[in-house]
Amino acid sequence: MRYDSIVIGSGAAGLYYALASAKKGKRVALIEKEKIGGTAFSTGCLPVKQLMDKIREIEKARGLEREGYLSVTVTADEVFKGFKATLKATKSHIEARLKESGVDLFEGSAVILEAGKIQVNHQILEGENLIVATGTSPAGIGNIIPDGEWILTHGDVFELETLPREIVIIGGNVEGIEFASMLCELGVKVILVEKQGRVLEGYDEDLIEGIIKRLELKGVQIMLNCEVVAVHTETEGATVEMKDSSSITSIKVEKVLLTGIRKGNIPEGIEALGALLNQGYLEVDENLMTGIEGIYAIGDVNGVHGMAHVAIQQGIQLSEHLWRNAPITMNYKSLPRCIFTLNELAGAGIQVGMDVDTVVKKIELNKMFRGVGKSENQGFMKVIFKSGIIKGVWIYGPDASALVGSIGLWIDREVSADEIRRHLFINPTYSEGLIEAIL
Repeated sequence: MRYDSIVIGSGAAGLYYALASAKKGKRVALIEKEKIGGTAFSTGCLPVKQLMDKIREIEKARGLEREGYLSVTVTADEVFKGFKATLKATKSHIEARLKESGVDLFEGSAVILEAGKIQVNHQILEGENLIVATGTSPAGIGNIIPDGEWILTHGDVFELETLPREIVIIGGNVEGIEFASMLCELGVKVILVEKQGRVLEGYDEDLIEGIIKRLELKGVQIMLNCEVVAVHTETEGATVEMKDSSSITSIKVEKVLLTGIRKGNIPEGIEALGALLNQGYLEVDENLMTGIEGIYAIGDVNGVHGMAHVAIQQGIQLSEHLWRNAPITMNYKSLPRCIFTLNELAGAGIQVGMDVDTVVKKIELNKMFRGVGKSENQGFMKVIFKSGIIKGVWIYGPDASALVGSIGLWIDREVSADEIRRHLFINPTYSEGLIEAIL
């Protein structure tokens, strides 16, 4: 069977490349050996956000309950079990989009026989271009290897029938913090172990302060400067050995979640053709092409950035490049980021710790008209300027990810404080915080 493009992997990068190319009238084959939607939409980032949305809605309802408007009776297990239907709906949504776009979906393992020639199951597919979008998968730490039963990965959590009573989460990175937030809000006793002296390394202290306070309020035990050295699995749980500067201690828990450690999913056959790896990821040039003519690598597998929105953009840009000869740009200085805890942390551009020669404007969300009388947790907006030019915007609060919007574009275009003053924002909204902060 002959195609214009053969895509291996249906995660963020592969899916958006396939849809964008099909829209241009190209014939596309999309191969997936595991769950349709990959990590981005089926086992990781989207499911976390979808479940956090449910938790946030219940938290809002409880705020109304405290004000005497209604009564909330839902349990954590009911929320978790009910959420499983959302996962099925996501899979159906992706399959429907592929069908509507005319993309042929093949479920099975792909073997690259040569450039432009793939074997999937017992079929041979040929294509003008091969797009590797296989993403990454969790890796172990030394002898601590995920087993899907006691030592879990992010995807394993959503396969659980019931919530564990207690869990040790290894890693105070974004993934670890998001899962700690999600699970503690569902009543799970969480112990978060981080070998560095702080969690969420690279973020300003005031940005993560609210996240840490909420975790501690919900009973999360955060152990810093502490390293998990061994996990011994048993018939009903696991014993976790931890080492700090002075001693080794152990604790028995029901589950262990390993976060942050990942490895590139390198498709079978590509190294034999001459593709180069860089620290376990496929090397690509400025046009996202591997060292093999006609074979490209997009998304997490190329190691450029492990973020779904970067993967989506690479998929779209590569489609434009191949079929419309558009240049590919990979300028990520204003890369938007978000941590999906109960109150979200989102932003783009620099933080104060990156440049001391800046002016910082900050406003509490509850001091804005839209924030008055809100029953939910609130936060703040921080705007960072240098020489009158906006360099960074960071928001901690409800729906912060939606508020960030096109801030990255403003930073790239070096929008000034004066231009923001003259810009029209709908009143009353949290987005007015940009004007409020400046004034």
